[in-house]
Amino acid sequence: MKKGRTFQMEIVCPACGKVYQVRDEQLSGPAIKARCKACGKVFPIQRDFPENQDRKEQDASFAFHASESPEAHTPEPPGPHTPEEAGDTEGLASPAEADGSGSDDQLESAEPAGKQGGRDYVAIAVFLAAIAALCVVSFLAVRNIDRDSVLRPLRSISRLTDFFEGRRTRPAKKIRIKKRNQRSAYQGHLSQGHLYFRTKKYDAALKEYNLAIRADSGRYEAYYWRGQLSGLRKEYPKTVKDMHQVLRLNPSYMKAHRLLGWAYFEMGKYDEAIKALDRYIKSNAKDGWAYYERALAYYKKGDLQNALRDAKNACDLGFKRGCDVYKRYK
Repeated sequence: MKKGRTFQMEIVCPACGKVYQVRDEQLSGPAIKARCKACGKVFPIQRDFPENQDRKEQDASFAFHASESPEAHTPEPPGPHTPEEAGDTEGLASPAEADGSGSDDQLESAEPAGKQGGRDYVAIAVFLAAIAALCVVSFLAVRNIDRDSVLRPLRSISRLTDFFEGRRTRPAKKIRIKKRNQRSAYQGHLSQGHLYFRTKKYDAALKEYNLAIRADSGRYEAYYWRGQLSGLRKEYPKTVKDMHQVLRLNPSYMKAHRLLGWAYFEMGKYDEAIKALDRYIKSNAKDGWAYYERALAYYKKGDLQNALRDAKNACDLGFKRGCDVYKRYK
């Protein structure tokens, strides 16, 4: 085995048991593979050690190399062989030949698994960096897109078709601008009217509500507040007129029925007052004031039974005047 500084190791094919003698210089690396020329079996081989090394060092080094080999396993017991086979080195294929290339008398070490894993990690890192760079470039490109550059072709088409910016759209654009100005003016006058209403400046509030209606006559809020203000000024016919206008513009606004019933009652039209309050109570059954007002209307008509019923309902809902009326009528 030992000749000067040249070592030889004995390699046994785990499939057929053929023995080969390989020089130590042919083994470069901790773990390589070889192919048996007798049976074609590809198997891993471990590098042998000089005879004068410490036994513990041999065991530790062998365990380290065995853990590095990707296909390290316990070799099968070799079959019987003759001394002539032990000296045969021509039938052993080198690692290059195990992969289909190389010469018969040359052994090359396989690439360690650690280097392959390192290359895989580098490739993955490069791939992720490329994706991140692409995302950043895309974001910056989208962010820097000029809006006019996108809409310019559409505007060119619109000029050709006379659809987007032709004569047919110019009146519509003017209408939109006019409506926007109307909404702004309407909201300003309405807010100012509420301010005057809360401070009991009723004449100034009425003027602002009129200006709001003039700015936009298609909205119901100014009519409602103007009608309520007319009722406080005891101008009940104006209240009735404004409440009907509110219901034409917004039929689901139930507070208009409540205010309409109150105006009809003050005008002495008790049947109309009861009908208006009926519509309001259907959707607002917990309003004690509405029961109280309808109780008064029933009492004015001489219907004491319904008057007591509504007065009691108003009292049960916590409306104090309803309790007073119920005690008086009872």
